[in-house]
Amino acid sequence: MKKLDEHEIIKIILETLGQPPHPYSKIGDDVSVLPVGEGKLVVKTDMLVKKTDAPRGMKTWQIARKSIVECVSDFAAKGVQPTASLLSLGLPSSITRRDVHQLAAGFRKAREEFRFEIVGGDTNEADDIIIDCCMLGFAEKITERHGATVGDRLVVTGMFGYPPLGLKVLQENLKISGKIRRRAVSSVLLPRPKLKLGLILSKYGLLSASIDSSDGLALSLHQLAEASDVGFEVSKLPVDKETVDAAERSGLNVDDLVLYGGEEYEIVATVPEEKLKQAQKTARELGFRLIEIGKVSDEAGQVVFNDGSRSFSIERKGWIHLA
Repeated sequence: MKKLDEHEIIKIILETLGQPPHPYSKIGDDVSVLPVGEGKLVVKTDMLVKKTDAPRGMKTWQIARKSIVECVSDFAAKGVQPTASLLSLGLPSSITRRDVHQLAAGFRKAREEFRFEIVGGDTNEADDIIIDCCMLGFAEKITERHGATVGDRLVVTGMFGYPPLGLKVLQENLKISGKIRRRAVSSVLLPRPKLKLGLILSKYGLLSASIDSSDGLALSLHQLAEASDVGFEVSKLPVDKETVDAAERSGLNVDDLVLYGGEEYEIVATVPEEKLKQAQKTARELGFRLIEIGKVSDEAGQVVFNDGSRSFSIERKGWIHLA
């Protein structure tokens, strides 16, 4: 089989994606030109390496989509609509034409799903599939990590625990079945960041601080607390009954799944108490949930769980590369 060179790979991707519309520049020049928006230029870069970031069972197009999702989830937490992205690809010399078509299809799906343009990038040879997504957007303001104050309510945009369960199904052949298995596996293969919700909550100034949760709930809470020099008292774990039941049947620790599992592309945020009902109502009207799980305390750096029947310190750990 003839090996694909860089130009053939770019040609396949361009045939699938097409050229971005005017006033974006065409892909193929030395630089990419974007229309200038008003306010702040927001930039994010995130690298996916197949060996470490793509579980067994994830298709090539899903890998490509996930490389975009990683950036979109951060934009969601900041309340920023992505405008464009540049994609740098490291590809093994043995890559097939089918795999390149699959990568392009995944990029196209993400582009249509999250409404941004892909305006260029780079290709190089590597020992594994590596995708570096650089995403850009414009915003008049963003919801930053700092800004939480004592008394604010701690909220999340969804339930936790599904992706860690799904990873155990895919990687460790965990035996669960039915709806919980389908939902857990889907949460890994097709993560769905809450971009639409993040945009609206930020637009109306309903969040005081926020962060993407993909590195795990516990680590996200610690990072959010450190940025605002506050603490958190968690009074409720964001987990539903079917996850608890599946974990207990499988001999898994529910606290560990929810707090330290990671791969949930949710928003973890704080809301001023007087805005909580409005924020929750806004989420419901969009078809989402905004789940209150605790409050901001004055114990700087302390993240604890206390629901009245048990209490413990939430460790500062989660998914950290090279740890």
